[in-house]
Amino acid sequence: MSTGVEALVLDEESQAGRDSLAARARESIGRNVGFEIAAKVGYFISRVFIPPFVLSRIGLSAYSLWSAVFLLITYIGMTTCGFWLVSVKYVAEYVVHDETRKANEILSTGLLTIAPMCAVLFGLIFLAMPRVILWLQVPTALQHDARQLILIVTGVFLCDLSLSVFSQALSGVQRIAEVQVIWLISCLAEVGMIFLLVGTGHGVMGLAEAYAIRTAVSIVLAAILAYRLIPWLRLSVRSFSRQAFRSVVHFGGVVQLNMMLGVGLNTIERIIAAPLIGLNAIGLFDISDKLPGIAGAISESFAASFMPAASGLHSELAGSPHQAEMIGKLYLKGSRYMNLVAATLAGLFATASGPLLYVWIGRVYPGTAFLMAIFAVQQNVHLLTGPGTSILRGIGRPQEEFFYSIPNLLTVLAAVPLSRLVLGNWSIIGIGSAVVVATIISAGGFLVRANRTLHISWRDYWSWVLAPGLVPYVIGILFAVPAWKYVEQTTRWHGAMIMLVIAALYSLTVLLVTDRFVLDGDERSFFRDVVRREWSRLGRFGTRAEVL
Repeated sequence: MSTGVEALVLDEESQAGRDSLAARARESIGRNVGFEIAAKVGYFISRVFIPPFVLSRIGLSAYSLWSAVFLLITYIGMTTCGFWLVSVKYVAEYVVHDETRKANEILSTGLLTIAPMCAVLFGLIFLAMPRVILWLQVPTALQHDARQLILIVTGVFLCDLSLSVFSQALSGVQRIAEVQVIWLISCLAEVGMIFLLVGTGHGVMGLAEAYAIRTAVSIVLAAILAYRLIPWLRLSVRSFSRQAFRSVVHFGGVVQLNMMLGVGLNTIERIIAAPLIGLNAIGLFDISDKLPGIAGAISESFAASFMPAASGLHSELAGSPHQAEMIGKLYLKGSRYMNLVAATLAGLFATASGPLLYVWIGRVYPGTAFLMAIFAVQQNVHLLTGPGTSILRGIGRPQEEFFYSIPNLLTVLAAVPLSRLVLGNWSIIGIGSAVVVATIISAGGFLVRANRTLHISWRDYWSWVLAPGLVPYVIGILFAVPAWKYVEQTTRWHGAMIMLVIAALYSLTVLLVTDRFVLDGDERSFFRDVVRREWSRLGRFGTRAEVL
């Protein structure tokens, strides 16, 4: 059996129709995942430099305020984001059957449903401003900036949410690579404006202005590209459909509730910490989770392509005896490669958290090294559920995600008070540890159910997914010993050079061990062919550039 990204769907099929379907799915997933990973790596590199730059110019309190505002809009966004995800699923299915009229109806109905909801949400935030300031425990000196910041960022975010119809349309037709290019361009524009505006004395408001510029660039580029690449796209009030509205509310409502629970659980430590410990606790949690969070976003590049791919397979193979087998292989192989990427990133962050924070921020705030280590492990475990939740959404079973989110919530509600009882006081370490333990327990329960639902044996899941993911942690421990011993004993810049060498050696070792002992012969051949092909393309590009 061939493996690799090329074999994410069923191979060795005798029927020409299934061969053609598998080939299209392989090409689409491979292209989308490749572009997504490249975009997320670019984002990761750019974002590494922002926190130390901003902290050095506006201080921990103002940085914590900015983190708190984005925490707020995360909760605002989760009230409607799930309704957009339904459009990705249905557009993917309608395009397969050339039902473009229905695709326009679902997109137009989504826009006409979400835009008024966003307007109402902005009004509610405006009216609730005093309570929001109180909940965040914003110091008196920052309250004026906090009000302006919340209104500007919330307004920009809700505009982006309303007009994300264009990026959702592109995702629905599996143009995810183009969506990621737009996302990367807009993020890089934001990074440039942050360094310009904050560096010239605009303070925390400079962050808001940079975010507004990023959003405008993203909306305009997505609209232009959507109309160019999707010739049938027609957004109109006349395309509003009651049937489409019912689909948005029914399927989207289930996804929406799942997202609300998921987002709440991903940030619950900050929600709890703000009133119990203070505003700075949000900033410390943000610093601790920044690198693991960005690394998690890189790994999630796989999951973003699974839902439309699974929707397409589910629709085309409806009634086929091979449907479950193809979707099961998509899940198993996707989980394998997604976990390898996640564990490679998390392995170094978990084992060398203190030295990394020292060279990155310039100091290690109390508790942040421990939190970064456990948050890295938490991200890795959480990402193991990504392929299952995405594929189950794609085949029309979004309610299965409740078997992850609801146990997670219940476990958090029990573990957080227990941490207070054990430690004797409220602390970021206690709250963070409680949330991590809850994630690990609930993720394990969900994986049991997902594997059973998709007909994957635990023997296969252990050998293909879990065991390979332990390799980077073992290697990380070996390289972390000299990092902890030497980095914090020298200057920051000397420490940075040491960490660069350690990170390079760690990455090379993980690559070699994975190539020789984790991948099989077919996988090695596949990935080497990909590297040779891409290197050849870069060479041809360089030759054309010289000619020009």
